[in-house]
Amino acid sequence: MLKVLLWILASIPSLDLCFLIFFEKLGANPQETLLRHLGTWTLVMLILTYSLPIIARIGVNKILSCRRMLGLWTFFYGSMHFLSFLFFENEMVLALFIEDLISRPFVTFGFFSFALLIPLALTSNKFSIKLLGKYWKKIHWLINPIVLMSIIHYFLHRTGKADFLEPFIALAIVLVVYVSKKLFTYKNFS
Repeated sequence: MLKVLLWILASIPSLDLCFLIFFEKLGANPQETLLRHLGTWTLVMLILTYSLPIIARIGVNKILSCRRMLGLWTFFYGSMHFLSFLFFENEMVLALFIEDLISRPFVTFGFFSFALLIPLALTSNKFSIKLLGKYWKKIHWLINPIVLMSIIHYFLHRTGKADFLEPFIALAIVLVVYVSKKLFTYKNFS
């Protein structure tokens, strides 16, 4: 039941976006609205996925069974964000994207955090867990630099707007989760 509920909740932002597109309610700058919407939900899903072990530790044990699903939703929103960026900002021209990748640091951080999501998505199945053995956990450890680079991407994107409240909130949540993970690990080994 929990998986079904979380799946429905995770799908709501994409359904909302479809509604906004269909009824032409994306505002004066639809491309920016689309990119921001997809980027925000990618980060929300990423932080939620990153936080699941701590949420499980404080009493919602069954939530860990939803980690794969939420990770795949993260990849879905990240893929849509990346493809929207390619389409609207670079007109699907590789040379323009490479120029952005080199000259705009927020694009660099965003792209590499998305690129690191790909092996996580590809190995989020039972076959890969068996095939990769102990290396599976090493691959999925990549969520740590992905979260960090995603928040840096968010901060750098907001630099032009001088509005850092949401990136600071995201950073604060991640720091609390990170410190909590370290404390729980330390407590288990002492």
